[in-house]
Amino acid sequence: MILLEGLHHISLGSADLSRSIAFYRDILDFELVEEAESHALLRLDPVSIRLNKISGYKARSKNPAEFSLSFILDVDDFTDAINELEAASITILDGPLPITDGESILVADPDGNLIELFYRES
Repeated sequence: MILLEGLHHISLGSADLSRSIAFYRDILDFELVEEAESHALLRLDPVSIRLNKISGYKARSKNPAEFSLSFILDVDDFTDAINELEAASITILDGPLPITDGESILVADPDGNLIELFYRES
């Protein structure tokens, strides 16, 4: 039997590593761990994302139920978080939508990879 220790990283395509690194680092607060010509590794414990440079890459999925990264936010005011994203020219694709004990929005990274951001009231 194969014994897994855990998840090492999630791989995503990127047409422009610099642009994608800036999004994950500056907007979502990931730490850049490794950068090379062909890829970058970013971490927001315990999640790591590997961005692989693929010429002309654009995410294919338009359905967040099919594939999306989902992050819970630590915010006092969800509206302030939405305003901060809009100020950074991040387009909200859907939402805010009510979820159990909170709200959710859907955005995309620069390559169209879908990202759900949500919070739950304490």
